[in-house]
Amino acid sequence: MRLFVRLALVGLVALVAIGFLINRTSPSNQESTPSAAKDGQCSESGTSLVIDFGSGSTRNPIEKCVSNFDGSSWKLFAAAGLEVSGTDQYPVGFVCRINGFPDESLENCINTPGSSTGSWAFFVAIDGKWEYSPVGAAGHKAKCGTAEGWRFLSPGEVLTSAPRVKPITHSCEK
Repeated sequence: MRLFVRLALVGLVALVAIGFLINRTSPSNQESTPSAAKDGQCSESGTSLVIDFGSGSTRNPIEKCVSNFDGSSWKLFAAAGLEVSGTDQYPVGFVCRINGFPDESLENCINTPGSSTGSWAFFVAIDGKWEYSPVGAAGHKAKCGTAEGWRFLSPGEVLTSAPRVKPITHSCEK
């Protein structure tokens, strides 16, 4: 039974990788390349991304804006020039580390982190306010004109502890 599950998982990972390669080389994706604005703010339109390292960190929040983006919230990290990693258990399904935070001494990212060590929470802006997203980064489609936020929740913080940076959205007329 274990062998069957492992083979099924390997097959699933292979299919995702093939789909990613096909998607990257398709002509429709080559027409407009996503780009992160230099100062993190879009001048006219784009998808905003906020990273709040939480109340237990001395790191300043990161604010990015990516123009011409179309894809999953997981892929938005790369388009914004940020580094994201999942767990060994869920390599692209659970955000464990963003730009090296938390470091390996706090979280090894083998299994899904629990509330005892802290973890990242995902938010989307709705009517100018952060709302916790029940859908993860791999399953959520980022859209132009929206804002997405991540906040590291220290042990004891609740899921409603949204990013401390106000969401900024942009109109997206094409």
